[in-house]
Amino acid sequence: MGTESPRCRVLIVEDEATIARNCVTFFELRDYTVDVAHDGAAAIARLTSDTFDVVVLDLGLPRIDGKRVLDHLRRQLALATPVLILTARDELDSKLTCFSLGADDYLAKPFSLAELEARVAALHRRATGAVVADVASAGALRLDRRTRSVSVQGAPVHLAPRPMRILDCLLRDPGRVVTRSELESLLWPEGDHDSDVLRSQVHLLRRALSDAGYDGLETVHGIGYRLRIEGASK
Repeated sequence: MGTESPRCRVLIVEDEATIARNCVTFFELRDYTVDVAHDGAAAIARLTSDTFDVVVLDLGLPRIDGKRVLDHLRRQLALATPVLILTARDELDSKLTCFSLGADDYLAKPFSLAELEARVAALHRRATGAVVADVASAGALRLDRRTRSVSVQGAPVHLAPRPMRILDCLLRDPGRVVTRSELESLLWPEGDHDSDVLRSQVHLLRRALSDAGYDGLETVHGIGYRLRIEGASK
Protein backbone atom coordinates (compact mmCIF):
# COMPACT_ATOMS: atom_id res chain seq x y z
CA MET A 1 0.00 0.00 0.00
CA GLY A 2 1.35 3.44 -0.89
CA THR A 3 1.90 5.90 1.92
CA GLU A 4 2.04 9.04 -0.23
CA SER A 5 -1.39 9.23 -1.89
CA PRO A 6 -3.80 6.53 -0.69
CA ARG A 7 -7.14 6.45 -2.45
CA CYS A 8 -5.91 8.88 -5.09
CA ARG A 9 -7.88 8.35 -8.30
CA VAL A 10 -5.66 8.37 -11.38
CA LEU A 11 -6.63 8.34 -15.06
CA ILE A 12 -3.95 6.73 -17.24
CA VAL A 13 -4.30 7.85 -20.86
CA GLU A 14 -1.99 5.56 -22.82
CA ASP A 15 -2.46 3.67 -26.09
CA GLU A 16 0.42 1.23 -25.57
CA ALA A 17 -1.24 -1.73 -23.88
CA THR A 18 1.84 -3.00 -22.05
CA ILE A 19 2.67 0.38 -20.54
CA ALA A 20 -0.95 0.95 -19.52
CA ARG A 21 -1.21 -2.50 -17.94
CA ASN A 22 2.06 -2.09 -16.02
CA CYS A 23 0.97 1.32 -14.71
CA VAL A 24 -2.40 -0.02 -13.59
CA THR A 25 -0.88 -2.99 -11.78
CA PHE A 26 1.79 -0.85 -10.08
CA PHE A 27 -0.64 1.82 -8.85
CA GLU A 28 -3.35 -0.60 -7.75
CA LEU A 29 -0.84 -2.50 -5.60
CA ARG A 30 -0.23 0.82 -3.85
CA ASP A 31 -3.90 1.47 -3.07
CA TYR A 32 -4.63 3.90 -5.90
CA THR A 33 -7.87 3.78 -7.85
CA VAL A 34 -6.93 3.61 -11.53
CA ASP A 35 -8.89 4.06 -14.74
CA VAL A 36 -7.54 3.78 -18.28
CA ALA A 37 -8.36 5.47 -21.59
CA HIS A 38 -6.59 4.15 -24.70
CA ASP A 39 -7.19 7.12 -27.02
CA GLY A 40 -7.86 10.84 -26.83
CA ALA A 41 -11.58 10.69 -27.48
CA ALA A 42 -12.05 8.13 -24.71
CA ALA A 43 -9.99 10.33 -22.38
CA ILE A 44 -12.22 13.35 -23.03
CA ALA A 45 -15.30 11.22 -22.43
CA ARG A 46 -13.93 9.96 -19.09
CA LEU A 47 -12.88 13.44 -17.98
CA THR A 48 -16.32 14.75 -18.87
CA SER A 49 -18.22 12.16 -16.88
CA ASP A 50 -15.91 11.38 -13.95
CA THR A 51 -13.67 13.14 -11.45
CA PHE A 52 -9.97 12.28 -11.12
CA ASP A 53 -7.24 13.47 -8.77
CA VAL A 54 -4.39 13.19 -11.30
CA VAL A 55 -4.21 12.51 -15.05
CA VAL A 56 -1.22 10.75 -16.61
CA LEU A 57 -1.42 11.70 -20.27
CA ASP A 58 0.50 10.33 -23.26
CA LEU A 59 0.92 12.68 -26.25
CA GLY A 60 0.93 10.25 -29.18
CA LEU A 61 -2.66 9.08 -28.90
CA PRO A 62 -5.03 7.80 -31.62
CA ARG A 63 -8.10 9.84 -32.67
CA ILE A 64 -7.33 12.95 -30.60
CA ASP A 65 -3.71 13.59 -29.57
CA GLY A 66 -2.62 14.33 -26.03
CA LYS A 67 -2.05 18.05 -26.55
CA ARG A 68 -5.63 18.48 -27.77
CA VAL A 69 -6.90 16.47 -24.80
CA LEU A 70 -4.94 18.73 -22.44
CA ASP A 71 -6.20 21.87 -24.16
CA HIS A 72 -9.79 20.56 -23.98
CA LEU A 73 -9.43 19.72 -20.29
CA ARG A 74 -8.19 23.22 -19.45
CA ARG A 75 -10.17 25.42 -21.85
CA GLN A 76 -13.43 23.58 -22.45
CA LEU A 77 -13.92 21.59 -19.25
CA ALA A 78 -12.18 24.26 -17.14
CA LEU A 79 -10.72 21.57 -14.87
CA ALA A 80 -7.71 22.21 -12.65
CA THR A 81 -6.93 18.48 -12.33
CA PRO A 82 -3.12 17.97 -12.21
CA VAL A 83 -1.76 16.53 -15.47
CA LEU A 84 1.51 14.67 -15.87
CA ILE A 85 2.65 14.29 -19.47
CA LEU A 86 4.10 10.86 -20.20
CA THR A 87 5.75 10.63 -23.63
CA ALA A 88 8.70 9.63 -25.75
CA ARG A 89 8.98 13.23 -27.00
CA ASP A 90 11.71 14.70 -24.80
CA GLU A 91 12.46 17.82 -26.88
CA LEU A 92 12.40 21.19 -25.14
CA ASP A 93 9.82 22.63 -27.58
CA SER A 94 7.41 19.80 -26.82
CA LYS A 95 7.82 20.35 -23.08
CA LEU A 96 7.30 24.10 -23.37
CA THR A 97 4.17 23.60 -25.48
CA CYS A 98 2.68 21.19 -22.94
CA PHE A 99 3.40 23.53 -20.04
CA SER A 100 1.83 26.42 -21.96
CA LEU A 101 -1.30 24.31 -22.44
CA GLY A 102 -1.54 23.67 -18.70
CA ALA A 103 0.55 20.57 -17.95
CA ASP A 104 1.89 20.30 -14.40
CA ASP A 105 4.73 17.83 -14.91
CA TYR A 106 6.54 15.96 -17.70
CA LEU A 107 8.15 12.50 -17.66
CA ALA A 108 9.94 11.06 -20.68
CA LYS A 109 9.88 7.42 -21.74
CA PRO A 110 11.47 5.09 -20.79
CA PHE A 111 10.67 5.80 -17.17
CA SER A 112 10.70 4.19 -13.76
CA LEU A 113 7.32 3.27 -12.32
CA ALA A 114 8.59 4.32 -8.91
CA GLU A 115 9.42 7.80 -10.25
CA LEU A 116 6.05 8.01 -11.96
CA GLU A 117 4.30 7.23 -8.67
CA ALA A 118 6.43 9.77 -6.81
CA ARG A 119 5.49 12.49 -9.29
CA VAL A 120 1.80 11.56 -9.18
CA ALA A 121 1.86 11.60 -5.38
CA ALA A 122 3.53 15.03 -5.38
CA LEU A 123 0.89 16.44 -7.75
CA HIS A 124 -1.89 14.98 -5.61
CA ARG A 125 -0.43 16.44 -2.40
CA ARG A 126 -0.11 19.85 -4.01
CA ALA A 127 -3.67 19.80 -5.35
CA THR A 128 -5.33 18.58 -2.17
CA GLY A 129 -3.36 21.11 -0.14
CA ALA A 130 -5.00 23.99 -1.99
CA VAL A 131 -7.00 26.21 0.37
CA VAL A 132 -9.16 28.19 -2.05
CA ALA A 133 -11.59 26.39 -4.36
CA ASP A 134 -12.32 27.70 -7.83
CA VAL A 135 -15.89 28.95 -7.39
CA ALA A 136 -18.00 30.63 -10.08
CA SER A 137 -21.34 32.27 -9.36
CA ALA A 138 -24.28 34.18 -10.81
CA GLY A 139 -26.51 35.57 -8.09
CA ALA A 140 -27.53 32.72 -5.80
CA LEU A 141 -26.16 30.12 -8.24
CA ARG A 142 -22.71 28.71 -7.41
CA LEU A 143 -20.44 26.16 -9.05
CA ASP A 144 -17.35 24.79 -7.30
CA ARG A 145 -15.19 23.58 -10.19
CA ARG A 146 -12.83 21.66 -7.94
CA THR A 147 -15.55 19.47 -6.47
CA ARG A 148 -17.94 19.79 -9.46
CA SER A 149 -20.78 20.73 -7.10
CA VAL A 150 -23.64 23.15 -7.88
CA SER A 151 -25.92 24.93 -5.44
CA VAL A 152 -28.64 27.59 -5.37
CA GLN A 153 -28.80 29.57 -2.12
CA GLY A 154 -26.83 26.75 -0.53
CA ALA A 155 -29.17 23.95 -1.68
CA PRO A 156 -27.40 21.31 -3.82
CA VAL A 157 -28.36 20.86 -7.47
CA HIS A 158 -27.58 17.51 -9.05
CA LEU A 159 -26.63 17.68 -12.74
CA ALA A 160 -25.68 15.11 -15.35
CA PRO A 161 -22.29 15.65 -17.07
CA ARG A 162 -23.53 17.52 -20.16
CA PRO A 163 -25.77 20.01 -18.31
CA MET A 164 -22.87 20.52 -15.90
CA ARG A 165 -20.55 21.41 -18.78
CA ILE A 166 -23.11 23.81 -20.24
CA LEU A 167 -23.48 25.53 -16.88
CA ASP A 168 -19.72 25.71 -16.43
CA CYS A 169 -19.40 27.41 -19.81
CA LEU A 170 -22.18 29.91 -19.09
CA LEU A 171 -20.69 30.75 -15.69
CA ARG A 172 -17.37 31.80 -17.20
CA ASP A 173 -18.98 35.11 -18.15
CA PRO A 174 -22.51 35.50 -16.71
CA GLY A 175 -24.59 37.82 -18.85
CA ARG A 176 -22.74 37.02 -22.08
CA VAL A 177 -24.68 35.19 -24.77
CA VAL A 178 -23.01 31.85 -25.48
CA THR A 179 -23.87 30.74 -29.00
CA ARG A 180 -25.33 27.35 -29.84
CA SER A 181 -22.27 26.58 -31.96
CA GLU A 182 -19.98 27.22 -28.96
CA LEU A 183 -21.96 24.81 -26.82
CA GLU A 184 -22.16 22.21 -29.58
CA SER A 185 -18.37 22.33 -29.99
CA LEU A 186 -18.01 21.97 -26.23
CA LEU A 187 -20.28 18.93 -26.01
CA TRP A 188 -19.16 17.26 -29.25
CA PRO A 189 -15.47 18.15 -29.81
CA GLU A 190 -15.17 15.63 -32.65
CA GLY A 191 -17.64 17.64 -34.73
CA ASP A 192 -20.80 15.51 -34.61
CA HIS A 193 -23.05 18.40 -33.53
CA ASP A 194 -26.69 17.81 -32.70
CA SER A 195 -28.92 20.86 -32.12
CA ASP A 196 -31.88 18.80 -30.90
CA VAL A 197 -29.76 17.07 -28.27
CA LEU A 198 -28.31 20.44 -27.23
CA ARG A 199 -31.82 21.82 -26.69
CA SER A 200 -32.73 18.78 -24.60
CA GLN A 201 -29.61 19.18 -22.45
CA VAL A 202 -30.33 22.89 -21.90
CA HIS A 203 -33.90 21.94 -20.97
CA LEU A 204 -32.58 19.50 -18.34
CA LEU A 205 -30.28 22.18 -16.95
CA ARG A 206 -33.02 24.82 -16.87
CA ARG A 207 -35.45 22.44 -15.12
CA ALA A 208 -32.89 21.45 -12.46
CA LEU A 209 -32.02 25.08 -11.74
CA SER A 210 -35.66 26.17 -11.74
CA ASP A 211 -36.59 23.41 -9.30
CA ALA A 212 -33.88 24.76 -6.99
CA GLY A 213 -35.15 28.33 -7.29
CA TYR A 214 -32.95 29.83 -10.01
CA ASP A 215 -34.77 31.07 -13.13
CA GLY A 216 -31.95 33.02 -14.76
CA LEU A 217 -31.12 30.71 -17.66
CA GLU A 218 -32.39 32.58 -20.73
CA THR A 219 -32.74 31.56 -24.36
CA VAL A 220 -31.67 34.26 -26.82
CA HIS A 221 -33.66 33.14 -29.85
CA GLY A 222 -31.65 32.45 -32.95
CA ILE A 223 -28.33 32.88 -31.12
CA GLY A 224 -27.84 30.89 -27.91
CA TYR A 225 -28.14 31.13 -24.14
CA ARG A 226 -27.02 33.26 -21.20
CA LEU A 227 -27.31 33.51 -17.44
CA ARG A 228 -29.13 36.46 -15.87
CA ILE A 229 -27.16 37.28 -12.75
CA GLU A 230 -30.22 38.21 -10.66
CA GLY A 231 -31.89 34.89 -11.45
CA ALA A 232 -32.95 33.72 -7.99
CA SER A 233 -36.73 33.38 -7.67
CA LYS A 234 -37.01 32.39 -4.01
